[in-house]
Amino acid sequence: MAGRPATIRGGGISGAQIGLIVFAFISVAALGLFIFQLTRVKELQHRAESAEARIKHLGQPAAPLGTYYDNEATARGSGATVFKLMTEDLERVSQLVAGESKLIAKVLEEQSNELLRQVAATHPISASDTLLTAIRKLDQHATALAETKKSQALELAEAQQNIESLTQQLKAARDEFEDQIADTKSDYERAVADFGSKLAAKDAQVRDLRDLLETREKDLQDLRRAAETDKREWDLERTRRDKQIAGFQRKIEELAGAFDPEAILKKADGRVLRAIPGSALVYINLGANNNIKVGMSFEVFSHTATPNRTLRGKGSIDVVTIMDETAECRITRNDAAQPITEGDIIVNIAYEQGRKPKFVVCGNFDLNYDGQIDPDGAEEIKSMVRRWGGQVVPELDESVDFVVIGTASKVPPLPPYASDIQRDQAERRSLENVEKFEPLKKQAIAMHIPVITQNQFFFLTGYVGQPDRSLYNDRSLGLN
Repeated sequence: MAGRPATIRGGGISGAQIGLIVFAFISVAALGLFIFQLTRVKELQHRAESAEARIKHLGQPAAPLGTYYDNEATARGSGATVFKLMTEDLERVSQLVAGESKLIAKVLEEQSNELLRQVAATHPISASDTLLTAIRKLDQHATALAETKKSQALELAEAQQNIESLTQQLKAARDEFEDQIADTKSDYERAVADFGSKLAAKDAQVRDLRDLLETREKDLQDLRRAAETDKREWDLERTRRDKQIAGFQRKIEELAGAFDPEAILKKADGRVLRAIPGSALVYINLGANNNIKVGMSFEVFSHTATPNRTLRGKGSIDVVTIMDETAECRITRNDAAQPITEGDIIVNIAYEQGRKPKFVVCGNFDLNYDGQIDPDGAEEIKSMVRRWGGQVVPELDESVDFVVIGTASKVPPLPPYASDIQRDQAERRSLENVEKFEPLKKQAIAMHIPVITQNQFFFLTGYVGQPDRSLYNDRSLGLN
């Protein structure tokens, strides 16, 4: 059976003491718990301050990203933070771009830019394009290449068909060509056989011709020897004839002597029969029987005085009336100091009884003495010669009586704008004219044929004009 509690004796703990001990224990425990809670609060406060400082350091994402990540973290609930969500997005972008989830943005950017530069060097994109833009351009380029490849494939198929067709045509042409070659070969063999027979015949002809050539060569040598003999004899004969001709020429020169201009006057055509003082008419001893014509002119020279060097006479007359043996003439020019008298001789070198004097006319002429060359001057001189009974010949020979010479043909002056080629051509034509003009004078002098000027021709035919007085003292070649 149960007994009651034992009583402490002699100094046991009382209830008050126990209560006091319990109170003290509870107080110590409460104080310890307060200190623990205070330490925990300090720690949490420190951690909150550190978290706030870190958030401040990391910053907040700008709208709309901040709003998006805040809403997304709230929707996911416990454990989802904005930073964690952003980290996951960066990892997915890194995995999508580079195939690795742990690359930072700088590395991704460097690798992307390097790849863009490499691709831009060979493809139609720019190194400054974004990845999406570059991918879009590359896709467009790939699509275009695919279309081109498809078109080329069609063209290739068509080309293959054409090649097959051409191959068939080539085969047909080759077969036809081989047939033609076979026919040609047969023709060639026949032609070779024919050629062989013809060649044998030609060889026989060549032998015959060689024999004939040898015979002709012998005949030619005989003829050459005969020709050499004849040549030696001819050279001897020519030498003998040259010596004879040289002797004849010396005799002719001795007989001819120097040309005398007065010989023209000594061979007068007629004389003045009657001259009436104060009258413009004279009568000469030439008439119809002497073949003179109305309008013919004569130069009158004194029968006593020596003619001057200009060969200008004392007067000029024109035939106006013709009788059988005489003619009435009109004085067209006279000199009061030297009147025309009976016995004066009359001359017209283009007229001669019984023959027609020959003239060569060369050069340009100024018939009216105005300082300008007359385009038809030479033809007018020739017309005068023919009108008075002479004849004009184109070439100089021993039968020519006179050479009427003007001035050398001149090339018209060129304008200032003429080219060097035109000036060279004009100079060449001028030299050619001089080369034709000068030799004629020298040849006539060498042949003792009188060379007279325009003035002298007018003087010796009785032509009345207005001659240039400054030319009266000209010394014509051949009339010194």
